[in-house]
Amino acid sequence: MHPMFAEPHNKEEWRRYIDAAPPEPPNMLSYNEYQEMSESDRWQFNNSRAAYHSALVLVRTPDVKRLHYELDRRLEVNRYQPAGARRGKVIDGPATMGKSTLIKWFAADYERKLRKFAPERFVTDEGREYVRDYIPIVYVSIGSEATPKDLSIAIANFLMVPFKSSATKTAITDQVVKAMRICGTELVIFDEFHHLDVTLKEGKVANDHLKHLANYTAATFVYLGSNLKTSALFLEGRARDRATQTAARNDLHTMSLYKINTQDQIEEWAKIIATLEDSLLLFKHEPYSLARRHWRYLHNRTGGSIASLSHLIRESASEAIRSGIEAITVPVMDQISIDQRGNEHAAEARKRRRKQAVSKTTVHQPVSSTTTSA
Repeated sequence: MHPMFAEPHNKEEWRRYIDAAPPEPPNMLSYNEYQEMSESDRWQFNNSRAAYHSALVLVRTPDVKRLHYELDRRLEVNRYQPAGARRGKVIDGPATMGKSTLIKWFAADYERKLRKFAPERFVTDEGREYVRDYIPIVYVSIGSEATPKDLSIAIANFLMVPFKSSATKTAITDQVVKAMRICGTELVIFDEFHHLDVTLKEGKVANDHLKHLANYTAATFVYLGSNLKTSALFLEGRARDRATQTAARNDLHTMSLYKINTQDQIEEWAKIIATLEDSLLLFKHEPYSLARRHWRYLHNRTGGSIASLSHLIRESASEAIRSGIEAITVPVMDQISIDQRGNEHAAEARKRRRKQAVSKTTVHQPVSSTTTSA
């Protein structure tokens, strides 16, 4: 039975997330052999294909490679830096861009590398006052209208540090800082950071709280969210051009939708499609037909979002198996509804095509003339 994962909320769930292997692809038979299967065997086979498609290969786009490289370099530079706040990173971009997937992907790779090359760090060490449990990664997804105290509570919950619900923000934060120092935490990820309450009233409190956490731990902080560049987290109060200390300590990486305005951009977009397409387990799908012939259709449907593209192809693969068509075609993809932004982009693309079609078919009728004879 393949594991199904929700967002990890504590260190044990995070470890299960890291340890889990993706579903193995079943051995593809001939189509005739598939048709001759018993109903039970066919269900098992299709279920294995569905599991594999559900966890379809992640695409290391140039943007992903660059960001992962920069994060790895930042952690390397910060590792043995003298006491004080480390430089962090802000990852900004619209919703459904795959920011959460990207950062968990990096963090999981980073911890697996530590386990491989520094296994001695993961041996439980029993001290006089505590049991040291090496926790290099802390991943926190922030809930709606979270306060600075909620940040400390979320970290405490991830580390599984007990605390009294009646405790003050300062008391919980002190416990959290002590735990992170004992556990050797190197990377703290705040996902959905736009949910933090950084209104005019709370903005300074939030910034001071982040400054405290960064100053008294040896961790690198990474923040993910939407519209962070113009939030009160980075621009102080009403002085919208005055950067906060949080802004001064972090550089910004903005994720944007893929464009297809140049030949190089078209080729890069087609490569991403081909990578996803290459992993399909369908009997009648023409190899790379999506990348060769339908790259523009896929861009119209998804607006250039890799997350939306992955969802569309994965659900289309499911429909291709369920319907017996065994191929991803435009009619199959037309049946799939993805995220609202993708739907809106597709509607705009249809409107543009209709206008172009009308302009091409408009015929200017010649003015008729009559001649009279004297």
